[in-house]
Amino acid sequence: MFLYIPAIFQAILFILSLELLAFYSRFFWLFFAIFLVISFAGFRIVIKKWSFWYLSILFFLSVWTIIHLIDNHSEKHVFILLSSIIYYFLLLGIYRSEKNIKDQTARGIISMVLMASFFLFFSASYGIYLNFRISSWILMLFYFFNVAVLSYQYFTIIERRKKRIVLIYSLILGLAMLEMGWIVNFWPFGYLTTGFILLMFYYILWDLVQSYFLRRLSKKKVFVNLIIFISISTMVLSSSRWLPAI
Repeated sequence: MFLYIPAIFQAILFILSLELLAFYSRFFWLFFAIFLVISFAGFRIVIKKWSFWYLSILFFLSVWTIIHLIDNHSEKHVFILLSSIIYYFLLLGIYRSEKNIKDQTARGIISMVLMASFFLFFSASYGIYLNFRISSWILMLFYFFNVAVLSYQYFTIIERRKKRIVLIYSLILGLAMLEMGWIVNFWPFGYLTTGFILLMFYYILWDLVQSYFLRRLSKKKVFVNLIIFISISTMVLSSSRWLPAI
């Protein structure tokens, strides 16, 4: 089942609120408040529980931030449309997972939305870091906290009994992203390139941890993931525009 009517209506409201938020800057805070109310209320009505509520918060705020980092109006329209589609699948995946915890399709949808949300989160937070005077240690702690929380929420779907182990691995992922965030902080690239590199690094580690909980981890898996990360990162970095030194 990929058609869920309440989620479709909520996605439409999501588009309308974002359009108002993006193109009527004089009423910025009013539309932002409306956007949050619609998002929270709609999430609770559609899902009927608060499962993955933090993922929805991070997704909302990341989308809102990215909109204000995009200058071209046409690109804003396209981004809002794509974001609403991701939001629909977010609601659909969580709804299906709540109905049947063993639903593999639901878990796949949630993992897809999780990766999209992390890309937006990494890009948005680094974009703010580049445009405003924010201490790097604040950004690193922000990475650590959000990665740990969202990783814990996701892995509890797979491993519900050993939550202490899930917490430990989630904290390790958070620390790993803190370290990687500190490294890319010295690289001369924009927020989208940096966001993608951080996403790739997180995905490789996330996939290994997920394989561990699913009892599919092997040396071959580690080697393949490492090769994928190095190959894709090299292609992205070699084709990206360098920021001028200040």
